[in-house]
Amino acid sequence: MFKQKHFSQKFFFFGVLFLITAFLLTGCAGVRDGSEAPDFTLPDLAGNQVSLSDFRGKNVYLNFWASWCEHCVNEMPDMEQVYQDFQDRDLVVLAVNTGEDNSTVQQFIEDTSYTFTVLLDSDLDIARLYKTSKIPVSFFINKEGIVVSQKEGLMTKAEMAKAIEELYQ
Repeated sequence: MFKQKHFSQKFFFFGVLFLITAFLLTGCAGVRDGSEAPDFTLPDLAGNQVSLSDFRGKNVYLNFWASWCEHCVNEMPDMEQVYQDFQDRDLVVLAVNTGEDNSTVQQFIEDTSYTFTVLLDSDLDIARLYKTSKIPVSFFINKEGIVVSQKEGLMTKAEMAKAIEELYQ
């Protein structure tokens, strides 16, 4: 009887410990709406170090992407258009390439003529910091550095514009 009760207590303890750990790793981790966006520093295509905090006081559209990702490539013309539409209203677009080398990304940007800022996260450190398990994923950060909204997956121009407008409210 004692051994069975002791086994049940151990089973219960480790079950609770497992659930807490699973909750912490999935439910509480990552960047949430209403939280401060984690700062980071990455190189741009010219090798200059760029930090998210450099843009405090401006609204930021932060997008994680790769040139091999079909949905990423499909949403980039709309990203360029909303960048052109909102740049005079203090919007910065930071397109963080995930896992590709400079020459691959440089060629892609030259071929497409996008004018927003492209950063290189070759080691995926910032993608891990932001808990991006899929791409594309977008974060909309207000002038105070707070994540107002985020979206995983392909966004339309209308969805982008709506999320950007919310930054100004």
